[in-house]
Amino acid sequence: MMRGKIILSLVALVIGAVFMEFLPVMFPSINTRFYKAGSQEYSIPENQKHLESSDSNPVPLSVGGWGKDIFHDRSNVYNSWFKLTGITRFENGYKAIINGEIVHERTRVRGFKVTKITYNQVVLQRNEYRVTLKLQE
Repeated sequence: MMRGKIILSLVALVIGAVFMEFLPVMFPSINTRFYKAGSQEYSIPENQKHLESSDSNPVPLSVGGWGKDIFHDRSNVYNSWFKLTGITRFENGYKAIINGEIVHERTRVRGFKVTKITYNQVVLQRNEYRVTLKLQE
């Protein structure tokens, strides 16, 4: 019986200590004079004061710095790789002139496969990237 009371007292003591530690967090309006006696004041060293977040000027972000961002849409970059100069219809389908060479469906150009050629556009695909080149009229 005595052993059970001792264990119960120790558990209550641990729960009380944990509760006292989180009391100011749970109830910020409680007078914290009891907690200031044991706490230490921390100050920022002089050589780290420039790291404070009180700067009102945010760091400018530029699109040029997004080259390594995996979520950045690179389709505009790939569009600049190709120049569509013409599309012609033959008996066996359409053919296009991309970067000065004649291509048909299933031809590879700079790692992209020509998947579809219509009367006014060419669709190129490589993995999940798709580039649509439109003929300017």
